[in-house]
Amino acid sequence: KACSLLWYDCCFFSPKGIAVIGVSNDPEKYSLGREIAQLLHDMKREDLYLINNKGGIFQYGGKDYRLYKNLKEIDDNIDLVVYTAPAKFTIDLFKDIHQKPVKSVILISGVPSDIEYSEFAKQLQKIVPQNTRVIGPNCMGVVYTPDNNSKGLNTFFIEKKRLELKYSDFSNTVLLTQSGALAVTELDRLQESRLFKSIVSFGNKYDVKISDLLAYFSENPSVEVISLYIEGFDPGEGRQFFELAKKIKKPIIVYKAGKTEAGAKAAASHTASMTGSYDVFKAACSQAGVILTESIEDHHDLIKTFSLLANKKPKGKRVAGVVNAGFESTASADEIEHMIQANLDLETVEKIKKIDRYGLVDSHTSYLDITPMADDKMYADFTQAILDDKNVDCVFVSIVPHTVSLKTIPETCHAPDGSANLLSDIYKKSSKPIVVSVNAGRYYEEFTEILNKAGIPVYHDIRCAINSLDKFTHFH
Repeated sequence: KACSLLWYDCCFFSPKGIAVIGVSNDPEKYSLGREIAQLLHDMKREDLYLINNKGGIFQYGGKDYRLYKNLKEIDDNIDLVVYTAPAKFTIDLFKDIHQKPVKSVILISGVPSDIEYSEFAKQLQKIVPQNTRVIGPNCMGVVYTPDNNSKGLNTFFIEKKRLELKYSDFSNTVLLTQSGALAVTELDRLQESRLFKSIVSFGNKYDVKISDLLAYFSENPSVEVISLYIEGFDPGEGRQFFELAKKIKKPIIVYKAGKTEAGAKAAASHTASMTGSYDVFKAACSQAGVILTESIEDHHDLIKTFSLLANKKPKGKRVAGVVNAGFESTASADEIEHMIQANLDLETVEKIKKIDRYGLVDSHTSYLDITPMADDKMYADFTQAILDDKNVDCVFVSIVPHTVSLKTIPETCHAPDGSANLLSDIYKKSSKPIVVSVNAGRYYEEFTEILNKAGIPVYHDIRCAINSLDKFTHFH
């Protein structure tokens, strides 16, 4: 179905009028619909309508919601239906939509247990109205964070205390995923970076395909990075993806499951996906300029780097770094694939010598091992010195925070003259890309959180930081 990009915006990401079908009025009974309704209520959606075929009243936060028995009872226009009732009644939903037209449907429910997906899809083909678009079935739906143009949307049926949706003014990334569980784990893992503008879990993709979503977000001005988790393509969809990706200038970061025979079988049983040849997909990504990751961990890391550094694109690939442990300097050099080590300007070398009051730093290299004796101000001064060098395009900073000379523990890390706040100030003012590695455990999470809130890409080991920066500079 051909639809304008504006149409997708109105129907799935900025709808006016949302009906949630399958909201139980029994507080003792778990209800996906009730969880989604609670999330939408908390987003202050005043255009929210709840449906339960038995009728009744349900209350959220002191507000009474009428439980409509069906769509036809609702007098107002509905752009979006979120369907959470049993899958066996899905066909009945679309019969109702013929009487009460809606623009879009998210089928959270899966496939009826008594038929194959292919047969279910044929049934939908006969009954879904031509002007109604569908995400799903078997998905978690859409997260879209509020902004000046949208009240926001969240159909991920997990209560706040289990999965909090955190976002900020620099949230600029979309995750398009065939797996709802993958959406949850990436949102949780990258929560403190606050980088997701939207997440779409599309499941079996009966109607809305990867290429539809890719086209929409390639034109969405609030999204600068597109990330995907793909299990497989429908017939012809892989070619559509390839042709579209070639034209998109925004970074596209992909993890593709089903690389092996066992993985392909698992994907087929999960979302009825045809995985195809991984070697062919890998070659297509290379030709189209798509960034293909080989592990979920790399997928997390690259999403973070490309998102948070979107406005700090490098002018070249010359890299310099500041570390306080020798092994970090050596490990960083070993991990570089595309970047080259910068040759520091003589003026910078003189600055380094002045900052190095203990006389322990080798100023003839751009990978400065400033030793455990360096305090917070020295860390900041060394970092600023190499950032200011005209021969340096990008910078990594690696901190082993256990040394007593640094204010990194919970009692001291918030100090204005501590390295977390000093590095945050430097990062905000710099136009050059910077990544930070904090090689430590849970005791130093508060220190790391300060860096996260400043929008700095922070990693727990130097390898991840360098690999991510290396791929970022190579792409740009």
